Amino acid sequence: MAARGLYTLWSYGACDDGNMPLPRALARETEHVQLSHAEKMKLRKLARDAGLSPSNYLRSFIGLPGRSPGRPTIEQLEHEQDQAWEILKNLGEDPAEYFPPNDNWLDDYR
Repeated sequence: MAARGLYTLWSYGACDDGNMPLPRALARETEHVQLSHAEKMKLRKLARDAGLSPSNYLRSFIGLPGRSPGRPTIEQLEHEQDQAWEILKNLGEDPAEYFPPNDNWLDDYR
């Protein structure tokens, strides 16, 4: 089991629906940004004009693909796993530390 400090990096996180465990690299996490009411209105308008949700509008600015809300499909998770693997490698991390030692978690997810 890969571990760094007190945390096991591949421990399971929750999916958007709160019930399905995902490998740590794929767990949904929220990053909060403080905006004034006027700034939030501007963000929502810019996102709407671009045909995106505010979250996906912000994701697009940092080169991340958009995500649909809710429980991802197996195909989406497989694609996200490949993306996460590449991101972690580019950050100098060992991607294997962020996933279980095999892909059995996908069977549990189904």
